[in-house]
Amino acid sequence: MSAAPARQVKLLLDENLAPAVAETLRIEGVDAAHVRERSLSGKSDRVVLERAFREDRILVTANVTDFERLAAARELHAGIVLILDGNLLRDEQFAVLSSAIEIVQREYGAGRDLVNRILRGGGQAQWKFDQLGASPSRTRRRI
Repeated sequence: MSAAPARQVKLLLDENLAPAVAETLRIEGVDAAHVRERSLSGKSDRVVLERAFREDRILVTANVTDFERLAAARELHAGIVLILDGNLLRDEQFAVLSSAIEIVQREYGAGRDLVNRILRGGGQAQWKFDQLGASPSRTRRRI
């Protein structure tokens, strides 16, 4: 009997991140798309989060406050990576996102997904998970 194939990380990068980061991630073998590639530039945060959910993609954004609020109000979302430093250069965004992807891959390897979970951190901030969505409790776990 063979082991189940590893789940692939699928991302949708918000417009506050560089489109070139999605391109570089694809070169590295990550299934990444940018909102610009989905004709979502200028669309509401709610529309962007819904598209990520429909495509079963983890949303990556530096728009922390708005997406925390939206995730808490939604019954279900595919997961969100919140980058706490919104002033990162493109190469810094890639480096921060690469570390987040490693954490997500470890979660997948342990049999956990990011449904209704938020991974926040990056830059100088330590990565932490929060539960936001249909779950009645909010938990925080340091990585």
